[in-house]
Amino acid sequence: MEELSYHILDLARNSIEAGAANLEINVIEDPAKNLLKFEVKDDGRGIGENALNKITDPFYTTKAAKKIGLGIPLLSEAVQACGGSLKIEPLSPNGTQVTASFPYDHMDRAPLGDLPSTISVLLAAGHCFNLIYRHRHVRKNFVFNTKEIRAQLGKVPLTTPAVLNWLQEYLDSSIRNLKRRRNN
Repeated sequence: MEELSYHILDLARNSIEAGAANLEINVIEDPAKNLLKFEVKDDGRGIGENALNKITDPFYTTKAAKKIGLGIPLLSEAVQACGGSLKIEPLSPNGTQVTASFPYDHMDRAPLGDLPSTISVLLAAGHCFNLIYRHRHVRKNFVFNTKEIRAQLGKVPLTTPAVLNWLQEYLDSSIRNLKRRRNN
């Protein structure tokens, strides 16, 4: 995939398809530590030990309508190409956490990509899940929580086009500001 945000979108969609009510996306960028890491964590059905052992095989999938599953194998390949690491963990009692770490300055690392659009696409799908998106750049943090946004919106659905447009602009502006800030 051309951007890491595509991998994040793929993992998040898997979480939603696994029935997750709560989804966390955490992104850490720390050039001084030569680290770019993202985590996608959910409380969906989880992953069994048997599936965990096969998950990087492109010809293995748990989806009945598909014969191949390329998301995790492609992510695994992207991580390996950079000398990074990929960890897939079942969570107790339910859920899964996928953590991918990359050397920040590796020339073969894909760019992080358009995370505001990724988050907007997830929200526009209309599934009712809570999303917490945390993004840390060096020592500065940004947190986006759909539970708080829904509380502010009251009866206005999060999927209203005007709300989605505002959210994407808000996310875009917040992430740009996060990276612009001077770090102490």
